[in-house]
Amino acid sequence: MLPEHAQPLNPADLARLDHFLHTTACGKEAMGLSYAHGFLTAVASGPERLEPAEWLRLMFDEPVFENGDEANEMLGLALRLFREIEHSLSSESGYRPVFETVRDRAGGMHADAQHWCRGFVSGFGLFSERWSRSARATLHVPLRLIFQLADIRGLPDPVYAQLCDALPNAAEVVFRYWQIEGRH
Repeated sequence: MLPEHAQPLNPADLARLDHFLHTTACGKEAMGLSYAHGFLTAVASGPERLEPAEWLRLMFDEPVFENGDEANEMLGLALRLFREIEHSLSSESGYRPVFETVRDRAGGMHADAQHWCRGFVSGFGLFSERWSRSARATLHVPLRLIFQLADIRGLPDPVYAQLCDALPNAAEVVFRYWQIEGRH
C-alpha cells in the first residue's frame, strides 16, 4: 500500500481542498480547484521546473492556517494534486482536467472549462520570458485552444463540448514538448 502522500486524490480530498481554497483562511486571490488544476498543469508543463514554495503561495494566496495539522493537510493535498497532474500528463492512461460544471435552462449539466483555461493561462504567464518564438510556433494550436476557451463560459453546445474534449490532448502536447526540449 502506498503512503498517504503518494495516494491519488479521491473526490473527498478534492472537495476538502476546494472548500479550503474558498474560505477566508486563504487570500482574496486564492484559486478555486478548477483554476488551480489548470494553473498546476501549466506549471508541470512549463519550460522550467518551479519549486513548490513558488506555486503554493500563488495557489493559496498567503493562507492563514488554524494549526499545523490543517497546514500539513492542505499543503499535502496541493502537493499530491501537483504530482497527480504531472504523472497523468506523462502516463498512458491519459490526463483528465478538472472542469467546473454549469446548469443549462433545462437543468442539464455541462462542462465549463473557462476557469481551468484561465488557470493554465496564469501558469503559462509565469514562464512567458522562457517561451521562445519556436516553442510558441510549434505549440500554437494547443495554446490557441486553451487561450480561446479562457474567454468562453461553458455552453450547452456540442461544439463547445468537443473543444473541452480536446483540452486534455492540448495539455499533453505542451507537456511532451518541454519534456523533449528539456526543462531548465
